[in-house]
Amino acid sequence: MTRVLFVCHSNAVCSPIAEALLKHLAADRYEVTSAGLQPSDIEPNALAALHRLGVSTEGLYSKGLDRVADQYFDIVISLCEQAEAAAQAVPSARFMAWHFEDASCCSQPEAARVVHEIFERIKLLVLVQDRQEKSLW
Repeated sequence: MTRVLFVCHSNAVCSPIAEALLKHLAADRYEVTSAGLQPSDIEPNALAALHRLGVSTEGLYSKGLDRVADQYFDIVISLCEQAEAAAQAVPSARFMAWHFEDASCCSQPEAARVVHEIFERIKLLVLVQDRQEKSLW
């Protein structure tokens, strides 16, 4: 199982959205968590946008990077510039930077836009990972 960590500044918008979407899309192949430098409550409009798509948010809560910093991940993904340096310090096989505007969200339309943008990246991640794991011969 591939272990993935999503990191953003507050763990209130982008990283919990990414965590929920990857779990929704491929929980059978990925162990996913998210964390933030200064965790705060997850934005209600972000949760509502996920619910409108039928994505479960059960068990989703904001947590600090200190809760996962000593763990090893296959992939660590920074979702904002403010969190990039701290995310790179987490032990991992691969690091990626997908910078989104973590607008301290968020109106309902803004939350829906962020969910859509992150979901498109998540689908590409899963597609690329699946192809890398399958032998061509």
